[in-house]
Amino acid sequence: MPHFPRLFTQNQLKVIAAFCMLTDHVGAELFPQLIVLRVIGRLAFPVFSFFIYEGCKYTHDRRKYLTNVLFVGFLCVAGYYIYSGEIYWNVMITFSLSICVLSCVQYCKGQVQKGVREGIQSVLLFLLCVGGIWIFCRYVQVDYGFYGVILPAFAEISDRGPKYGKTMPLLGFGFGLVLLSIQMGGIQYFSLLSLILLAAYNGSRGKRHMKYFFYWFYPAHFLVIGAAALLMA
Repeated sequence: MPHFPRLFTQNQLKVIAAFCMLTDHVGAELFPQLIVLRVIGRLAFPVFSFFIYEGCKYTHDRRKYLTNVLFVGFLCVAGYYIYSGEIYWNVMITFSLSICVLSCVQYCKGQVQKGVREGIQSVLLFLLCVGGIWIFCRYVQVDYGFYGVILPAFAEISDRGPKYGKTMPLLGFGFGLVLLSIQMGGIQYFSLLSLILLAAYNGSRGKRHMKYFFYWFYPAHFLVIGAAALLMA
């Protein structure tokens, strides 16, 4: 992996993931008979999930980061309820919970270095956090479930600092992705192909500031697909 060609910026990988997500949802809503569209879509979630880990690591305001993701998530919950009469705890809600878990992991990693007592307290706090997320996901059908929520945490736990670059986080993330694939089964195993894309990540964001584009692309593409579904009905 250290010698893998670094071809893509973060923006480029997110654009690829956004295209895969659009393809997936077009397949789910408009052309369910074309399973290949759903297969392509399996690449989207892992790429965005990995960048939730990076976003939580490098953001200057984690509270604002969480608020932005959570706002878009609840906006989509409301929109889907108006459209279908059902509550859908979409992937932005999943990522909001992921940010909470990542914040806990980052705090615990800092506390462990202070001493034995702090280390024990940190382990208990981590177990309490993960246990709470597990219980929540058991009773609330969050998109991608428990392993989807904690997936970015595998990258954070495996992060050993600049010396190892992206290698260790990606290995940990890959392990978490295998667990998620086993949990979900079926075509979810194709999500492992996303590791090839992430291995080609060059570590830079890219020249353009596209953060808010990706925030609004999520509800916008649902709106367009929903309108297309009504026209085709």
